[in-house]
Amino acid sequence: MENHRYGNFSSSEIFKLIKTGKGSNEFSAPGLTYIEEKKYELRLGKSLTKEHSARPTTWGTFVESFVFEKLDMSYKLESLERLRHKTIDHWTGAPDVNTDKLVGDIKCPYSLKSFCQAVDSMVDLETFKAAKPEYYWQLVSNAILTGKDEAESIVYCPYQEELLKIREATEQFDGDQNKVAWIYYANDEDLPCLIKGKHYKDLNKFSFVVPEEDKNLLTERVKMAIELLDRK
Repeated sequence: MENHRYGNFSSSEIFKLIKTGKGSNEFSAPGLTYIEEKKYELRLGKSLTKEHSARPTTWGTFVESFVFEKLDMSYKLESLERLRHKTIDHWTGAPDVNTDKLVGDIKCPYSLKSFCQAVDSMVDLETFKAAKPEYYWQLVSNAILTGKDEAESIVYCPYQEELLKIREATEQFDGDQNKVAWIYYANDEDLPCLIKGKHYKDLNKFSFVVPEEDKNLLTERVKMAIELLDRK
């Protein structure tokens, strides 16, 4: 199997496979839709969706490099590499960072409300798991793919005084300038930023040991989804 996102269940969307549906349905409606989309992609040999260019997605991807600069030297940037499960086809993921001990994912919400909700959930495992299932199961998936027992959620929003540096960085962006030009021209109030010294810090980390039962649960759910995927 080639190392593509299309036709594969990816860590970033894999939370959709966790919930069961009503009655005898093995998967919830979003889960069944997700499986159906992957089946279509396998038949087409290409992704159903084009590359995301919406501002929240562009912001999160662009600012990620600033987060990496704030992490210590034990972190390695891994997001350019898409991993595959060693024995289960159609299961891939692209972790953002790795250390010798853990795998981590970086989130840079464009919505300040989403940022606050994410940070407030990072107090204990059950609160985080219930409030941010999409973050949690992505980390569980990537822990499985990398063979790590620990995972870390990293959530970032720049302080207002950091926006100038972020704007300047758009001029050196190695890609389509049209995608990031809006960041350069945006006013401070139009970009997500924090007031230094208030309640929230810019960089927030929450690490935890991934429960073995959740690794097993996710593995079984992916296997079940693949059974449906293989039904032509």
